[in-house]
Amino acid sequence: MESFTSAQAYLERHFSSGKTYSLERIRSLLSDLKSPHLAVPTIHVGGTAGKGSTSFLIASILEHAGYRVGLYTSPHLISITERIMIDRTPITESAFVAILESIKPAIPQGATYFEIITAMTFAYFAREHVDVAIVEVGVGGKLDCTNVVDPRVSVITNVGLDHTEILGETIEDISRDKREIIKPKKPVISGVTQPQIRDLIIEKAASVDAPLFLAGRDFHIKNLTIGRPIVFDYVSPEKTLSNLELSLLGRHQVVNAAVAITAVFQSGFIVTADAIRKALSTASYPGRMEVMGNIIIDGAHNPMKIQALSNALTDHFPGVQFETLFAVKGDKNAFDMVRTLAPFVSHWYLTTLEALTDWGKGQMLPVNALEKTIKEADPGKPVSVVEKPEEFLQNPPPPTLITGSLYLVGAVEKWISGSRT
Repeated sequence: MESFTSAQAYLERHFSSGKTYSLERIRSLLSDLKSPHLAVPTIHVGGTAGKGSTSFLIASILEHAGYRVGLYTSPHLISITERIMIDRTPITESAFVAILESIKPAIPQGATYFEIITAMTFAYFAREHVDVAIVEVGVGGKLDCTNVVDPRVSVITNVGLDHTEILGETIEDISRDKREIIKPKKPVISGVTQPQIRDLIIEKAASVDAPLFLAGRDFHIKNLTIGRPIVFDYVSPEKTLSNLELSLLGRHQVVNAAVAITAVFQSGFIVTADAIRKALSTASYPGRMEVMGNIIIDGAHNPMKIQALSNALTDHFPGVQFETLFAVKGDKNAFDMVRTLAPFVSHWYLTTLEALTDWGKGQMLPVNALEKTIKEADPGKPVSVVEKPEEFLQNPPPPTLITGSLYLVGAVEKWISGSRT
């Protein structure tokens, strides 16, 4: 059997840069593997922001209800094994290698990195007899290779501008792509608030006779109290849960929690109020408003996520400005990100790093270009260049905020965990 390092190298040889998007390869591969994606009940979670947190919350609720839960998310922060979890415990390196070896004979010519990992995930969950799989969409919805499942429930957390080079230039184009995870007669849950996007989701759900549950229309958040924890009531015609405590920070996570609760209720799995309470009160999600002493780490990497981060900082750290370590991938709207975050920044510390994405090496915005953007979007604010972020982290100026890129956050998490061992 090959090593874990060799398995990673094999996958990296299948980076999908320049390849066309299609479901044909993943369908062929899964068919040859005897359709493991249909062997396990699935909850399919898409959206621009919040889909990872919502997936984690759904998984946590079902685990606390006593189910064995598979969880598939992307990207990873430190190790690729984080993407494939059972009961939120990553697959072991040896099991990762074994699953890859077992499906290799079926992998077709031209299969991509993400297609192979997705097939590995379904094969692993089927082999391990999980009770349910929570599957996060990679990019978009229509041609994302997770969109081969037959879900009990589909979730669209929200929609914003991201991955425009793949999904389209307008929010309407992106919404039309993401709504394609809605399946005939299967419930769909959404936290979308923008009227024009809601209308597109309503239109799609009606066209396939899918029961639709919208935040603010079919289920509600009441009596919200911002603190640590956040306290709120979940209210729907079928169920009211009062004084729920959520350990995650940010009011956007309350919406994610309400969406997760509704998804679980519509999934057909039996879940008690106590399981929901325990799941929410103990929830943690690395790299999302994660507080480590005087450091806050958040993987916000597009304007929508930066806005959610800014709202969370306003709620939980009012009046505080942060020494901010910042890096941005080259295909993001850095100007809008900087402009939104600017009121919370006392000093910008700019860096760059190699980002290994599912498409290959991602081009980070060079620090000179990022510095120019900051001088335009936040003029007069001090700016420093950090050549080696790991050295910056040895004695970061408090309070420190680290954001702008999940790849930066992953590197920081790795450096911090390494310094503790």
